[in-house]
Amino acid sequence: MNSKRLKIPSIFIYSLPVFFIFTIILLAYWPGILVSDSMVQWNQIQNWQFDDWHPAYNTIYMAILTKIWNNPGFVLWIQCLWMSLAIGYFFDRIQKYYNVNKYFLLIMSIIFALIPLNYNFAVTLLKDTIYSTFIIFLTALVIDIINDKNFFKNKLKCAFLLIVCLAISLFRHNGVIVVALMGIVLTIIYRKQKLSYIVFGGWIIIYLLMSTLGFKILKIQKNDYANKYGPVSHLMARMLNTEGVEFTEEELKLLSEYTDIEQLKETFNVYNMDYSINSQKIEKLKESGSEYLKLGLKKALQYPEVAIKHYIYLTSFLYSPIPFKDSGVVGMFIETDLWVYNDKYPNLNENSKIPKLLPYLKKAELAYQSKKIENITMRPALYMYLSIAMIFVISLIKKNKKIWLIILPTIFNIISLAPAIPVAMTRYVYATMFGFFCFAIWFIYEIFNVIKKKYGNEN
Repeated sequence: MNSKRLKIPSIFIYSLPVFFIFTIILLAYWPGILVSDSMVQWNQIQNWQFDDWHPAYNTIYMAILTKIWNNPGFVLWIQCLWMSLAIGYFFDRIQKYYNVNKYFLLIMSIIFALIPLNYNFAVTLLKDTIYSTFIIFLTALVIDIINDKNFFKNKLKCAFLLIVCLAISLFRHNGVIVVALMGIVLTIIYRKQKLSYIVFGGWIIIYLLMSTLGFKILKIQKNDYANKYGPVSHLMARMLNTEGVEFTEEELKLLSEYTDIEQLKETFNVYNMDYSINSQKIEKLKESGSEYLKLGLKKALQYPEVAIKHYIYLTSFLYSPIPFKDSGVVGMFIETDLWVYNDKYPNLNENSKIPKLLPYLKKAELAYQSKKIENITMRPALYMYLSIAMIFVISLIKKNKKIWLIILPTIFNIISLAPAIPVAMTRYVYATMFGFFCFAIWFIYEIFNVIKKKYGNEN
């Protein structure tokens, strides 16, 4: 009797090295890297009381995992698994449809996991990592869509697409813009496929129900007022520090009701909205925030050149590969804030399982974002333009214009952040960097093939 060999799906083969390396690094950092934002969500999980300052469903997702093991290390281990599966799924798609060599991809999966930017984000408990992971899942799904004529006839694939879209839109606030834009593009291109309408129509209905009725059922509180009015406060700080901008006594009186004017003026940073947010008087904003919005709009219309210049500088790290004067990008989180919470959560003390490895990991991270090269390694706009260039070249090599669709999820993430980015921080745009490494691996292989064919024919 012949026994059939068990064939392991390629997605798991490519995922395994990444997952193994991330697990080792997580053990070195155990129970993982937690910063102030992480602890806000962790407190909500422990108290089982949720608000939508950080997306509530992202916090609830983590809360469900803590029912298995109430430890951030476990949540991060699952995050490492998601990341590994995302890169594995992307590699599986380009291997299937574009014949990228599987051994090459296996080696590249190891290199991907060893890049400090990637392994640091993998073991940091922030919504941005899991959100970026689902952006890559969507990117891989787009590869499937443009190559599989029966994609929108396959109910299982469409269900997976719907789940990924819901995760993106519910795990970070700007994600809804990404999915909406992708939905418009894909339903227009594949308008003859009825299931495309059902998928994105279903997404709209489910998203609206979860963000309204779901909030009531789960007793999720409204978004934090400090962040809500941050853009107005930051613009006011800019105007207070700009020559030629005048405020009437009545305007200053109104402004003082909502902010500490001296603090607002003195702590102003062109590229960081957080300092302006800290000056706000939250209770007054809760009471009558609309008046504050009117004041902000009035001054923006009165001094449009100041408002426009302010916006251009604030969002420059999204689109400018060359840093503006005195600008920069806040890089990776290489240290944890757990020590601050020793009294409240003594069980979460830093407890590295591989302490000898930790100094080497931190040294690699510091080198990756050092002053000498951070404008290259940590500048998201540079990753974006390189990604566009690589996809352009790949589309020419493959003679397929639809390959352009593959880069849209990461591009739409950049666009979705443009309305109100609080600070030039790498984590907001990690999806672009994650996507870049995927595209670069594919690009390298295609260029190698072109060179090989050219010189092979000459010989």
